[in-house]
Amino acid sequence: MLWYNISCSILQPEREHMNIVLILLKKDGNKKVFPIRNKATILGRGPDCDLRIPLPVVSRRHCQFSQEMNALKIRDLSSSNGTFINGNKIENEAEAKAGDRIQVGPLMFTVQIDGLPAEISSSDTAILQPMPDPSKADAEAMNRSGTFTG
Repeated sequence: MLWYNISCSILQPEREHMNIVLILLKKDGNKKVFPIRNKATILGRGPDCDLRIPLPVVSRRHCQFSQEMNALKIRDLSSSNGTFINGNKIENEAEAKAGDRIQVGPLMFTVQIDGLPAEISSSDTAILQPMPDPSKADAEAMNRSGTFTG
């Protein structure tokens, strides 16, 4: 008698829409939630953007969030000051996962996908002070290593 060990896997259907939000913790500790509801969402300071950030360091059309094949893609739209994911500048496009940090100008958002991560702390998300520009510093503002001293 022959016995066959048959295993099968059930393919999960592709979801058409993930529940994605960008979370910003304000200085007073309150959360500001920005839902990403469209398949493509433009963030910038321009009046035609889906998510408006009216700050001069944010480009008119700064970056785009796209839901593609159960993934969140972030594309920098040739912004002046760049878009960053987990501290790394996005050169063209990057994939974001739940818990990743996205920086646009002085704002740091945490990506929440389908409720994960469930808890977001101030160390994950914050309003940052603009980074100093070393090219505009005088010699007294820098130490010998080329970094700011104060």
